[in-house]
Amino acid sequence: MGLQDDLRVQWRNGGMVVRLILINVGVFLALVVSKLILLPIAGSGLGAEALREIYMVQWLRSTSDLGMLVTRPWTVFTYMFTHIDLGHIFWNMLLLWFGGRMFQDLLGGRRMLGHYLLGGLSGLVLFIAGQNLMPGLHGMQDQVGIMGASAGVLSVFVGIAAYRPDMIVNIILIGPVKLMYVAAVFLLLDLVGIGSGDGVAHEAHIGGALYGYLAATQLRKGNDWSLGFVNFLDKLRAPFTRKRGPKLRVEKKFSRSTVMQDAAFNETKRNKQAKVDAILDKISRSGYDSLSKDEKDFLFKASDGKG
Repeated sequence: MGLQDDLRVQWRNGGMVVRLILINVGVFLALVVSKLILLPIAGSGLGAEALREIYMVQWLRSTSDLGMLVTRPWTVFTYMFTHIDLGHIFWNMLLLWFGGRMFQDLLGGRRMLGHYLLGGLSGLVLFIAGQNLMPGLHGMQDQVGIMGASAGVLSVFVGIAAYRPDMIVNIILIGPVKLMYVAAVFLLLDLVGIGSGDGVAHEAHIGGALYGYLAATQLRKGNDWSLGFVNFLDKLRAPFTRKRGPKLRVEKKFSRSTVMQDAAFNETKRNKQAKVDAILDKISRSGYDSLSKDEKDFLFKASDGKG
Protein backbone atom coordinates (compact mmCIF):
# COMPACT_ATOMS: atom_id res chain seq x y z
CA MET A 1 0.00 0.00 0.00
CA GLY A 2 1.42 3.37 -1.06
CA LEU A 3 1.47 6.57 0.98
CA GLN A 4 -1.54 7.99 -0.84
CA ASP A 5 -3.60 4.85 -0.20
CA ASP A 6 -2.52 4.79 3.44
CA LEU A 7 -3.55 8.42 3.91
CA ARG A 8 -6.88 7.69 2.26
CA VAL A 9 -7.49 4.81 4.67
CA GLN A 10 -6.51 6.94 7.66
CA TRP A 11 -8.83 9.73 6.49
CA ARG A 12 -11.71 7.29 6.10
CA ASN A 13 -11.21 5.25 9.27
CA GLY A 14 -9.23 7.45 11.67
CA GLY A 15 -12.10 9.65 12.76
CA MET A 16 -12.21 13.42 13.15
CA VAL A 17 -9.02 13.58 15.22
CA VAL A 18 -6.96 12.07 12.41
CA ARG A 19 -8.68 14.24 9.80
CA LEU A 20 -7.92 17.46 11.66
CA ILE A 21 -4.30 16.39 12.14
CA LEU A 22 -3.95 15.49 8.46
CA ILE A 23 -5.36 18.87 7.39
CA ASN A 24 -3.01 20.76 9.70
CA VAL A 25 0.03 18.76 8.63
CA GLY A 26 -0.96 19.03 4.96
CA VAL A 27 -1.19 22.84 5.17
CA PHE A 28 2.14 22.97 7.03
CA LEU A 29 3.90 20.91 4.36
CA ALA A 30 2.36 23.01 1.58
CA LEU A 31 3.69 26.17 3.22
CA VAL A 32 7.15 24.65 3.65
CA VAL A 33 7.26 23.65 0.00
CA SER A 34 6.03 27.06 -1.16
CA LYS A 35 8.68 28.79 0.91
CA LEU A 36 11.42 26.61 -0.57
CA ILE A 37 10.17 27.41 -4.07
CA LEU A 38 10.05 31.15 -3.38
CA LEU A 39 13.46 31.38 -1.69
CA PRO A 40 15.32 31.79 -5.01
CA ILE A 41 13.07 34.78 -5.78
CA ALA A 42 14.35 36.57 -2.68
CA GLY A 43 17.91 35.86 -3.76
CA SER A 44 17.34 37.31 -7.22
CA GLY A 45 16.82 40.82 -5.94
CA LEU A 46 13.22 41.07 -4.76
CA GLY A 47 14.33 40.72 -1.15
CA ALA A 48 12.96 39.04 1.93
CA GLU A 49 10.18 41.62 2.35
CA ALA A 50 8.80 40.84 -1.09
CA LEU A 51 9.05 37.15 -0.29
CA ARG A 52 6.95 37.63 2.81
CA GLU A 53 4.30 39.45 0.76
CA ILE A 54 4.20 36.65 -1.82
CA TYR A 55 4.42 33.86 0.73
CA MET A 56 1.17 31.88 0.99
CA VAL A 57 0.91 32.28 4.75
CA GLN A 58 -0.19 35.89 4.31
CA TRP A 59 -3.42 34.62 2.78
CA LEU A 60 -4.05 31.98 5.45
CA ARG A 61 -3.27 33.62 8.78
CA SER A 62 -5.81 35.99 10.32
CA THR A 63 -5.34 39.45 11.76
CA SER A 64 -6.60 41.87 14.38
CA ASP A 65 -6.64 44.64 11.75
CA LEU A 66 -10.38 44.86 11.11
CA GLY A 67 -9.92 46.67 7.82
CA MET A 68 -7.69 43.91 6.48
CA LEU A 69 -9.89 41.19 7.98
CA VAL A 70 -12.87 42.42 5.95
CA THR A 71 -10.89 41.80 2.76
CA ARG A 72 -9.81 38.31 3.91
CA PRO A 73 -12.85 36.89 5.73
CA TRP A 74 -11.87 33.28 5.03
CA THR A 75 -8.90 33.65 7.38
CA VAL A 76 -11.19 33.40 10.41
CA PHE A 77 -11.15 29.66 9.63
CA THR A 78 -7.89 29.12 7.75
CA TYR A 79 -5.75 30.61 10.51
CA MET A 80 -6.58 27.72 12.83
CA PHE A 81 -5.01 25.24 10.39
CA THR A 82 -1.89 27.28 9.63
CA HIS A 83 1.59 26.71 11.11
CA ILE A 84 5.06 27.59 9.85
CA ASP A 85 7.11 26.44 12.83
CA LEU A 86 7.78 22.74 13.40
CA GLY A 87 7.65 23.02 17.19
CA HIS A 88 4.37 24.93 17.02
CA ILE A 89 2.55 22.30 14.97
CA PHE A 90 4.17 19.39 16.84
CA TRP A 91 2.90 20.42 20.26
CA ASN A 92 -0.51 21.45 18.95
CA MET A 93 -1.03 18.12 17.18
CA LEU A 94 0.27 16.19 20.19
CA LEU A 95 -2.27 17.88 22.47
CA LEU A 96 -5.02 17.40 19.86
CA TRP A 97 -4.24 13.69 19.67
CA PHE A 98 -4.14 13.37 23.45
CA GLY A 99 -7.38 15.21 24.21
CA GLY A 100 -9.13 14.63 20.90
CA ARG A 101 -9.19 10.84 21.19
CA MET A 102 -10.98 11.04 24.51
CA PHE A 103 -13.39 13.69 23.22
CA GLN A 104 -14.13 11.71 20.07
CA ASP A 105 -14.68 8.43 21.90
CA LEU A 106 -17.00 9.96 24.47
CA LEU A 107 -18.85 12.68 22.55
CA GLY A 108 -18.34 11.94 18.86
CA GLY A 109 -16.24 13.34 16.05
CA ARG A 110 -18.75 15.84 14.65
CA ARG A 111 -19.21 17.46 18.04
CA MET A 112 -15.43 17.61 18.40
CA LEU A 113 -15.20 19.41 15.05
CA GLY A 114 -17.70 21.95 16.34
CA HIS A 115 -15.60 22.48 19.46
CA TYR A 116 -12.47 22.94 17.37
CA LEU A 117 -14.02 25.47 14.98
CA LEU A 118 -16.01 27.47 17.52
CA GLY A 119 -13.08 27.41 19.94
CA GLY A 120 -10.87 28.79 17.18
CA LEU A 121 -13.40 31.51 16.39
CA SER A 122 -13.74 32.42 20.08
CA GLY A 123 -9.97 32.62 20.40
CA LEU A 124 -9.78 34.94 17.38
CA VAL A 125 -12.49 37.20 18.82
CA LEU A 126 -10.62 37.56 22.11
CA PHE A 127 -7.33 38.12 20.25
CA ILE A 128 -8.87 40.89 18.13
CA ALA A 129 -10.44 42.50 21.19
CA GLY A 130 -7.16 42.39 23.10
CA GLN A 131 -5.12 43.85 20.26
CA ASN A 132 -7.55 46.68 19.55
CA LEU A 133 -8.35 47.58 23.15
CA MET A 134 -4.77 47.16 24.41
CA PRO A 135 -2.38 47.86 21.50
CA GLY A 136 1.12 46.51 22.00
CA LEU A 137 -0.13 43.71 24.24
CA HIS A 138 2.60 41.45 22.84
CA GLY A 139 5.28 44.08 23.07
CA MET A 140 5.16 44.90 19.33
CA GLN A 141 2.81 47.52 17.91
CA ASP A 142 2.70 45.93 14.44
CA GLN A 143 2.14 42.36 15.59
CA VAL A 144 -1.43 41.87 14.45
CA GLY A 145 -1.25 38.45 12.78
CA ILE A 146 -2.39 35.18 14.29
CA MET A 147 -2.13 31.57 13.17
CA GLY A 148 -2.13 28.12 14.69
CA ALA A 149 -4.53 25.52 16.03
CA SER A 150 -3.96 26.29 19.71
CA ALA A 151 -7.34 27.92 20.41
CA GLY A 152 -9.27 25.09 18.75
CA VAL A 153 -7.12 22.41 20.36
CA LEU A 154 -7.52 23.89 23.83
CA SER A 155 -11.26 24.14 23.25
CA VAL A 156 -11.35 20.39 22.63
CA PHE A 157 -9.04 19.60 25.55
CA VAL A 158 -10.77 21.84 28.09
CA GLY A 159 -14.14 20.72 26.73
CA ILE A 160 -13.63 17.05 27.53
CA ALA A 161 -12.02 17.96 30.86
CA ALA A 162 -15.06 20.06 31.80
CA TYR A 163 -17.49 17.37 30.62
CA ARG A 164 -15.72 14.59 32.55
CA PRO A 165 -13.78 16.46 35.28
CA ASP A 166 -13.03 13.31 37.26
CA MET A 167 -11.50 11.42 34.34
CA ILE A 168 -8.04 10.06 35.19
CA VAL A 169 -5.15 10.24 32.71
CA ASN A 170 -1.59 8.99 33.05
CA ILE A 171 1.08 11.65 32.52
CA ILE A 172 4.67 10.61 31.81
CA LEU A 173 6.93 11.12 34.86
CA ILE A 174 3.92 12.18 36.93
CA GLY A 175 1.48 9.27 36.90
CA PRO A 176 -2.32 9.26 37.20
CA VAL A 177 -3.94 12.68 37.57
CA LYS A 178 -7.39 14.12 36.98
CA LEU A 179 -7.79 15.59 33.50
CA MET A 180 -9.29 18.77 34.95
CA TYR A 181 -6.01 19.53 36.72
CA VAL A 182 -4.03 19.16 33.51
CA ALA A 183 -6.41 21.56 31.76
CA ALA A 184 -6.10 24.00 34.67
CA VAL A 185 -2.31 24.04 34.28
CA PHE A 186 -2.56 24.97 30.59
CA LEU A 187 -5.02 27.75 31.41
CA LEU A 188 -2.79 29.08 34.21
CA LEU A 189 0.24 29.19 31.92
CA ASP A 190 -1.70 31.25 29.38
CA LEU A 191 -3.01 33.62 32.05
CA VAL A 192 0.53 34.21 33.29
CA GLY A 193 1.80 34.62 29.73
CA ILE A 194 -0.50 37.51 28.80
CA GLY A 195 1.55 40.64 28.22
CA SER A 196 4.85 38.79 28.51
CA GLY A 197 5.94 39.80 25.01
CA ASP A 198 6.80 36.21 24.07
CA GLY A 199 5.00 36.47 20.73
CA VAL A 200 2.32 33.94 21.73
CA ALA A 201 -1.35 34.88 21.45
CA HIS A 202 -2.23 33.71 24.96
CA GLU A 203 -5.55 35.55 24.91
CA ALA A 204 -6.58 33.46 21.89
CA HIS A 205 -5.75 30.31 23.84
CA ILE A 206 -7.89 31.54 26.70
CA GLY A 207 -10.73 32.33 24.30
CA GLY A 208 -10.65 28.78 22.96
CA ALA A 209 -10.48 27.29 26.45
CA LEU A 210 -13.36 29.49 27.59
CA TYR A 211 -15.57 28.26 24.78
CA GLY A 212 -14.62 24.65 25.50
CA TYR A 213 -15.61 25.04 29.14
CA LEU A 214 -18.89 26.87 28.47
CA ALA A 215 -19.93 24.50 25.68
CA ALA A 216 -19.22 21.43 27.82
CA THR A 217 -21.21 22.79 30.77
CA GLN A 218 -24.10 23.61 28.44
CA LEU A 219 -23.93 20.15 26.89
CA ARG A 220 -24.38 18.62 30.33
CA LYS A 221 -27.58 20.69 30.56
CA GLY A 222 -28.76 19.42 27.18
CA ASN A 223 -27.74 22.43 25.06
CA ASP A 224 -25.48 21.24 22.24
CA TRP A 225 -23.76 24.31 20.76
CA SER A 226 -21.01 22.49 18.88
CA LEU A 227 -23.08 19.84 17.13
CA GLY A 228 -25.67 22.47 16.30
CA PHE A 229 -22.98 24.57 14.61
CA VAL A 230 -21.75 21.64 12.51
CA ASN A 231 -25.32 20.83 11.47
CA PHE A 232 -25.74 24.48 10.47
CA LEU A 233 -22.59 24.28 8.31
CA ASP A 234 -23.97 21.13 6.68
CA LYS A 235 -27.13 23.01 5.72
CA LEU A 236 -25.06 25.81 4.19
CA ARG A 237 -23.04 23.27 2.25
CA ALA A 238 -26.05 21.23 1.08
CA PRO A 239 -26.86 23.28 -2.07
CA PHE A 240 -23.28 22.82 -3.32
CA THR A 241 -23.06 19.06 -2.76
CA ARG A 242 -24.05 16.45 -5.27
CA LYS A 243 -27.62 15.34 -4.78
CA ARG A 244 -28.44 11.68 -4.67
CA GLY A 245 -31.26 10.06 -6.57
CA PRO A 246 -34.80 10.01 -5.20
CA LYS A 247 -35.33 7.83 -2.20
CA LEU A 248 -37.61 4.85 -2.51
CA ARG A 249 -40.55 4.95 -0.19
CA VAL A 250 -40.98 1.77 1.77
CA GLU A 251 -44.16 1.08 3.64
CA LYS A 252 -43.70 -0.82 6.84
CA LYS A 253 -46.34 -3.29 7.84
CA PHE A 254 -46.53 -4.10 11.51
CA SER A 255 -46.96 -7.66 12.66
CA ARG A 256 -46.24 -9.76 15.71
CA SER A 257 -42.73 -10.42 14.40
CA THR A 258 -42.19 -6.67 13.97
CA VAL A 259 -43.13 -6.06 17.60
CA MET A 260 -40.74 -8.80 18.68
CA GLN A 261 -37.96 -7.26 16.56
CA ASP A 262 -38.60 -3.87 18.17
CA ALA A 263 -38.40 -5.43 21.62
CA ALA A 264 -35.12 -7.11 20.72
CA PHE A 265 -33.79 -3.80 19.35
CA ASN A 266 -34.69 -1.96 22.57
CA GLU A 267 -33.05 -4.67 24.64
CA THR A 268 -29.88 -4.43 22.55
CA LYS A 269 -29.92 -0.66 22.93
CA ARG A 270 -30.22 -0.94 26.72
CA ASN A 271 -27.38 -3.46 26.85
CA LYS A 272 -25.21 -1.19 24.71
CA GLN A 273 -25.86 1.80 26.98
CA ALA A 274 -25.10 -0.29 30.04
CA LYS A 275 -21.76 -1.29 28.54
CA VAL A 276 -20.98 2.35 27.71
CA ASP A 277 -21.79 3.36 31.30
CA ALA A 278 -19.52 0.62 32.62
CA ILE A 279 -16.66 1.83 30.41
CA LEU A 280 -17.17 5.43 31.54
CA ASP A 281 -17.09 4.30 35.17
CA LYS A 282 -13.83 2.48 34.47
CA ILE A 283 -12.37 5.65 32.96
CA SER A 284 -13.35 7.63 36.06
CA ARG A 285 -11.75 5.04 38.34
CA SER A 286 -8.63 4.04 36.44
CA GLY A 287 -8.17 6.49 33.58
CA TYR A 288 -8.72 6.41 29.85
CA ASP A 289 -5.47 4.53 29.23
CA SER A 290 -6.72 1.62 31.33
CA LEU A 291 -9.23 0.70 28.61
CA SER A 292 -8.49 -2.25 26.40
CA LYS A 293 -8.40 -1.85 22.63
CA ASP A 294 -11.80 -3.55 22.35
CA GLU A 295 -13.28 -1.15 24.91
CA LYS A 296 -11.88 1.88 23.10
CA ASP A 297 -13.19 0.58 19.78
CA PHE A 298 -16.62 -0.06 21.30
CA LEU A 299 -16.72 3.44 22.81
CA PHE A 300 -15.63 4.99 19.52
CA LYS A 301 -18.37 3.18 17.58
CA ALA A 302 -20.96 4.02 20.23
CA SER A 303 -20.04 7.71 20.00
CA ASP A 304 -21.12 7.81 16.35
CA GLY A 305 -24.68 8.07 17.55
CA LYS A 306 -23.77 11.18 19.51
CA GLY A 307 -22.51 13.13 16.54
